[in-house]
Amino acid sequence: MKSFTMFAAAVIATSGLYLPTAFAQSSGTSVAKDGSCPSGFKSSGNSCKSSSGKVAIAKIGSCPTGFKSSSNYCVGDKGDYAEVRSGSCSGGLKTSGKYCVK
Repeated sequence: MKSFTMFAAAVIATSGLYLPTAFAQSSGTSVAKDGSCPSGFKSSGNSCKSSSGKVAIAKIGSCPTGFKSSSNYCVGDKGDYAEVRSGSCSGGLKTSGKYCVK
């Protein structure tokens, strides 16, 4: 089951699908590798890990407010937060294209 879950997460991360909140993809200092790693991140197996505290999320169309495009990712500064939007954004988050941001 664990292998299927990891496979499903990898497929979802690169497919651009909207996900239920329980499976929402959010920005972090480690992201699934999709091509080359974004600026400020280093390759570590199937992941890209931040070397500077920055956060990244898979790019779906345009990057959300406060994030910059880098490779197949949107990169934000330390403390920034974004998640793939599924319907309305939860309390404290604002809509920014296909994302909810802090």
